Amino acid sequence: QLLGNQDHIKVELEKLKKTHDEQQQKLEERVLALGKELQEAKGAIGDSRHRLAEQSAVLLTSQGQLQEVEAENSRLQLRLKELNEEYRCRLAQHVRDVANYMDSKPSGVTGHSKAPAGQAAMKNFVDSMLRDIRASYKSREEQLARAARGYKKRMKDLAKKHENLLIAYGLQREQMRSLGSSAVDCGPAELHFSITDPELLTNSSRELNRLREEKAKLEMQLQEQQKGLDVRSGHDPNELLCRRQLDEEGWAEVRKKLREFTLNTQEDLEQERSQLLTRAVVAEEQVSELQGYIDQHLAR
Repeated sequence: QLLGNQDHIKVELEKLKKTHDEQQQKLEERVLALGKELQEAKGAIGDSRHRLAEQSAVLLTSQGQLQEVEAENSRLQLRLKELNEEYRCRLAQHVRDVANYMDSKPSGVTGHSKAPAGQAAMKNFVDSMLRDIRASYKSREEQLARAARGYKKRMKDLAKKHENLLIAYGLQREQMRSLGSSAVDCGPAELHFSITDPELLTNSSRELNRLREEKAKLEMQLQEQQKGLDVRSGHDPNELLCRRQLDEEGWAEVRKKLREFTLNTQEDLEQERSQLLTRAVVAEEQVSELQGYIDQHLAR
């Protein structure tokens, strides 16, 4: 029976071979397509990383230029304020001198009935005008002070949002390092994007920057140790597994320190913020009282 069905078996074998070849060809085409997509994805990632580096360099340069321009602008505003104050004092003194001269000038009207009525009329008018000018300047200064306080508040809010973005960026880097391979580029460390302006740094920001600096040093040490283990072990799977476990333990220790710092300092920062708000309210009340005292007594 086997000898009689030999032709049928050969036909079936040919069909199976043809089916196998077709499936093999489809599989190879699929593998080639996936490889091409992988290369394109790697190229896109490289281009994006290159553009990100360029934008980071441009951003750093722009930030440096912005700080220089802001410093120059502050200096010019201070100089303008000094010149305005000097000009105001000179102008007020000149107006007073003119008023005194006009009041002291003998009147051409004869008789004693009209002399007292015209005496010191110019001085009273000048005093009234100067009071109006001082009131307008005071209103403008209060407006500028409110604008400055609003600007500082917005800068602090932006710094807080920036700090939150840095924290989220650090968490994403840790997730990429824990899930991806060691060859994946997770981007620069958080310390590279930290705020360095002393006016915007708080105690918590300084402490976080110090922890980020220590974390960056630990990352460099881990990378050096990893390279040394690669050279010595020759990519032994067991040693690679041990090394990965050590890396995970190191990252877990870093995350634990960050959590402990956040929990320990959050309450202190909230208390400090409430105290600062109270002091700010008291200081504003004292400033308003002093300004009122100056307006009422010092001019007199």
